[in-house]
Amino acid sequence: MLANKLLQYPVKIVFFSFVGMASFNLLAAPDKPIDLAGVTITMGQQGSETEAIFVASGAFANAPYKINFATFSSPGDTLTALASGKIDFGNNIAQWTATQAAASANPVWTVATAPYKSVLVNAPANPEKFDRFVVAASAQSGITDIKQTRGKIWGILPGTSGNLFAAKVLEKEGWTFKDVISANLDSTNQAIALQTGNVDLIFNPRDNLLGSLSRGAKILGEAHQFDYTVYTGYLANVKSLNDPVKGLAMRDFTQRIICSMDWFVQNPQKAQAALVKFRKLTPAQAKTVWEYTRIVPEAPSAAIANYSQSLSNTAVKYGLLKHDVDANVLLDRRYAVDINKTLAVTNYLEHLKASYEQK
Repeated sequence: MLANKLLQYPVKIVFFSFVGMASFNLLAAPDKPIDLAGVTITMGQQGSETEAIFVASGAFANAPYKINFATFSSPGDTLTALASGKIDFGNNIAQWTATQAAASANPVWTVATAPYKSVLVNAPANPEKFDRFVVAASAQSGITDIKQTRGKIWGILPGTSGNLFAAKVLEKEGWTFKDVISANLDSTNQAIALQTGNVDLIFNPRDNLLGSLSRGAKILGEAHQFDYTVYTGYLANVKSLNDPVKGLAMRDFTQRIICSMDWFVQNPQKAQAALVKFRKLTPAQAKTVWEYTRIVPEAPSAAIANYSQSLSNTAVKYGLLKHDVDANVLLDRRYAVDINKTLAVTNYLEHLKASYEQK
């Protein structure tokens, strides 16, 4: 079990201590200790998945600051709280969700005025074999190929990554939303709509569709097959980031997030047990979540910005955004060195690779 100890002096020094492994000193020791005992970091989450893994991993057990969790019903609510400063971090939020918020702002956000930014981006680790986002057809529809869906009822959750996924499918097929019948859904009725055949197809994480798939629904394709990558990220309030003391705690916090991910990929049984306990998932659901939510954490990069920009262009083309958004507005690389060093010290990428070799 991870028993990391990220020191109370995150200015120049960070240690990771693992059972059975030596400690690693990444940077030089600080000139002056910095007491973070009075700092509280509030993490916004949807459901309890983030808290479940943070707690079960032990990655935050010895943090020299307090950690609170605030639970919201949607990513949009999380972003509203993040923009207002009620929370410091928002968990695992799709870049697309944040892009929509930036596009609707008045005046339009700039690099200097955006109230929150992504400091840690999560990319799918193995989309060719474990792509979480799929397009699935209902059993009642009899559809077996995406090309059969023109003129059919497409279940859409407005504003979600699934909404943009639908646009990417239309783009690849050379269609527009006028070529299909859009039925707006929400998180409370999406799964049942597919199970009952009220919609012909839906765009969703596969772990939300296990019931439908067990009743004959068919996966027509995965996101990567339509040139779509769902980047998520940990977004942080800019004022909190810029605070001379809280910013240091948030730097440490970001590194601990990676440590919790490292525990997640190395401990499938314990991670799944935590998901069953905290999220009230069935064992089958927890197994699917573990399999399909292993990710590659990385600092925001030019490549990610360019890809996000291309998605923004697609969104404008298909009427999901009124105007384009500069992808760089929502990206912040201040912790890039720390992220890369944490990945190296934890040997995360090797552990991730090994997780796919388990039988």
